[in-house]
Amino acid sequence: MTWSSIASASGLSEPVTGAEPSLAPRAATVTAARINPEALYRENCDFVWRNARRLGCSDEWVDDAVHETFLIANRRISEFEGKSNLQTWLFAIVLRVVQRMRRDRARYSKRISNYADTRRGDLAPSPEAASDASHYLRQLLAELDEPKRVALILIELEGFTALEVSRALGTPQGTIETRLRAARRELSQLLERDRLLSEGKSP
Repeated sequence: MTWSSIASASGLSEPVTGAEPSLAPRAATVTAARINPEALYRENCDFVWRNARRLGCSDEWVDDAVHETFLIANRRISEFEGKSNLQTWLFAIVLRVVQRMRRDRARYSKRISNYADTRRGDLAPSPEAASDASHYLRQLLAELDEPKRVALILIELEGFTALEVSRALGTPQGTIETRLRAARRELSQLLERDRLLSEGKSP
């Protein structure tokens, strides 16, 4: 199984492999004055939700992360000057929200033992969790460090260019491209490791 087949089978992406990916309508570059909060949510909710999942949100708190992302986006919409793509701007917000919420939940989990296991058992799995490919994709992404994961999600899975990602995250384009190459290399190694394990061989 290849990275492309996993990403495609997961239903979360159209991998970028030579052809222009088929994406959900990407938000055009617009100015803050033209952005309607309801339209912002309606047109970008799926984008924010799936990337919150890719960044590590579980079923238990992904909806909270999405809600928080749009609250912040609406408060800060006047800061959006239309110099970058609206979705990369939203991605930068959801990334910070997930980072903060993950830290908060880690501290909470230390105080209340077994809380996560108890809650997980009470929840019905989401449609996405029912997909083996989606689950495996998230497992692979979780094994990358966050800078590489972000580059891979935005460029390979969402189809943004390295320049767009650079502008959205305030990181040099060369650094983004280096992270992407490293992420691809690590994923190839992970896939080969899992293939050997499935065949009963030592990686």
